[in-house]
Amino acid sequence: MCNRTAETGLAAFLLGAVTGIALGVLFAPAKGETTRRKLKRWAEENYEEQKDFVLEHAENARGKFADRVDSAREKIAEGKERVMKEWNKRKEEIAAKFRKDEEEK
Repeated sequence: MCNRTAETGLAAFLLGAVTGIALGVLFAPAKGETTRRKLKRWAEENYEEQKDFVLEHAENARGKFADRVDSAREKIAEGKERVMKEWNKRKEEIAAKFRKDEEEK
């Protein structure tokens, strides 16, 4: 759980940093053309780094999701097995009771 908190904190920090930079550039006393040029240059410079960061974390999330799906499938299979065992047990009890009732007649 501590790792999840650290990841959430890092994501919040990065989101705050990007938001702060964007707002700083947007509200800086420069002409719109200059601001757009700066934003474009910043995006071009940071695209690959950010893309790698996102892909790495997406792969990590995909792995965690796959693990949880596998775990859920195992639990469902275990539950199904228990239900089938209980069903077969009850079925035999009911069948035995009907056979007993038939014999008594």
